[in-house]
Amino acid sequence: YNDYLGLAKDSLLYFDSRVTSSQMATQEQLDQRYSDLFTDRPLRLAFSGRLMPIKGADHLPLIAKALKQMGVAFTMDICGGGELEASMQKKIQELGLTDSVRMCGVLDFNNQLIPKLKRDVDLFVCPHRQGDPSCTYLETMSCGVPIVGYDNAAFTGLCEQSAAGWVTPMNSITKLARQIAILNQKREEIVTHAAQSLEFARHHSFEDTFSRRVDHLIQLSRPTDEVAQSTPNTVKRSLVNPQKETAQ
Repeated sequence: YNDYLGLAKDSLLYFDSRVTSSQMATQEQLDQRYSDLFTDRPLRLAFSGRLMPIKGADHLPLIAKALKQMGVAFTMDICGGGELEASMQKKIQELGLTDSVRMCGVLDFNNQLIPKLKRDVDLFVCPHRQGDPSCTYLETMSCGVPIVGYDNAAFTGLCEQSAAGWVTPMNSITKLARQIAILNQKREEIVTHAAQSLEFARHHSFEDTFSRRVDHLIQLSRPTDEVAQSTPNTVKRSLVNPQKETAQ
């Protein structure tokens, strides 16, 4: 977006998501999920998506191994399928991680994955190498789950916009694991970022984003002089507040 803004001043920044307002987590659900977070229970980690190198899925067992070596008590649920599934399962067994890492397969998005994220996950581990605008980010934040991940362009920009989540150097398994270990000792930060993630996502639901994109296209379809004379309130809104968004 930042690169193209200089070429097209009427660009619109939006975040892709399939989650509707009614599917988003509530504050009550966040409170219930984190009600025992400040005990000595293991930290509940998760990943969902395609099990491919560009998604960094091959690093998940290695991150888990590093956490073990750092003495972090955790569980990690890996949801999804793909070309790395068999090799990841083998690596989990080779590294002696079967007591804490579970391959959950492909879950139904609406009936299984979203409820699981809202109910059972403290922190989302996202070692994406590719900086594409993955819908994983907003969909996870819609469940009130904060994200820790590699500093690809998309995730880095999202963290700047939302003031939520933790960015670590690309392909540094140790540094990502160390950030999780730090959060394990400072669990109040997880709760804070969970609330900030949800607050940001509330302004970027599927229906709101779709509406803003349609409004934007309507404005672009008008003659130049008409656009210049109009004040498209439906388009001019802030990125975190739909009432103030500016499509640039």
